[in-house]
Amino acid sequence: MNSTNNHLSSISNWILITIAVLASLLYFENFLKSLVIAILIWYLIKKLRDSIAKLKWGKVAPPKWLITISSTVVIFLIIYLITQIISSNIQKLAIELPRHSDNIKALLRQIESALGIDDLEKSFSILFDQYKNEIISYAGSFAGAIGKSIMVLVYVVFILMEESLFGKKIKKVLETTPQGSNIHKVGAAITLLFDKYLSVKIFTSFITGVLSYFVLLIIGVELAGLWAFLIFLFNFIPTVGSIIATAFPSLFAIVQFGGFHEFAWVLTSVGAIQLLVGNLIEPRIMGNRLNISPMVVLIGLTLWGFIWGVTGMLLSVPITATFIIIFSQFNETKALAILLSKNGEIGLVDQSEPQAEVN
Repeated sequence: MNSTNNHLSSISNWILITIAVLASLLYFENFLKSLVIAILIWYLIKKLRDSIAKLKWGKVAPPKWLITISSTVVIFLIIYLITQIISSNIQKLAIELPRHSDNIKALLRQIESALGIDDLEKSFSILFDQYKNEIISYAGSFAGAIGKSIMVLVYVVFILMEESLFGKKIKKVLETTPQGSNIHKVGAAITLLFDKYLSVKIFTSFITGVLSYFVLLIIGVELAGLWAFLIFLFNFIPTVGSIIATAFPSLFAIVQFGGFHEFAWVLTSVGAIQLLVGNLIEPRIMGNRLNISPMVVLIGLTLWGFIWGVTGMLLSVPITATFIIIFSQFNETKALAILLSKNGEIGLVDQSEPQAEVN
């Protein structure tokens, strides 16, 4: 009886903890999202800094502080240029919408004639006039919303200042508890997971975006750089990301050319690149490191999208994988970790280099 009561009490405690965590994530959404973005920027700076430090500089190597400052300037300059390019492309798209709307109206007239439907063109004209100014206004504020986030910059600066001492602090904290060694292993596994996942996703998404860019240029789709960047970005969203990324330039091809011939070319070409990189290249680089059920990936995508919007969708996979690692270390939540895993096998992530999967 006591065992049953203890079990029920443990389950109740975990339910209360889960509710408290979800409530905190929603309540502190703006702060946490800015902090997460800052951590991602810091990660990029650290990666660039480590790569520069490995270069041969002769007998005298530049000091770490100089490499850190240079890497920080380069990363923020890249982010600024990207936001400016995307903003200008969106503004250009909004300004040219009236010209493209003629193609859409002509296409709608063809559909009306073929299907015997009335008022499609009229409905589109009403919607276009209603939302055109909103699109232009949103495009004008795009760079300001992303590229001028002072708090993110402040967080990045303080993370860079604290990182040299952070490891020492964590080590001393872990020495105060008998579970310190196990917590250290879990932390190392999670760090390795994030590092590998983000490295592979950045690489494969970049390849997908570049290949798609050249395909769109060959076909003649306007704003190829904008669509290529969206393809790069949405490929971080599991399952539906690649579908959305392929749909954007495909649907715009209809708007631009006023027919389905170019739409079919874009859909087929970009879709083939997505399949090649997503199903052949990425699994062989990633290996079997992410032990997550496909259904759990979809549920996690929906849940984190609800909590943090697009930011949550982009980070849903590594966050879910992190929870599986943490849950697997406690007897009360080990069963949940097994259910969330892909094959039912749980445990710490092997910290050796992953072997490529062979289908």
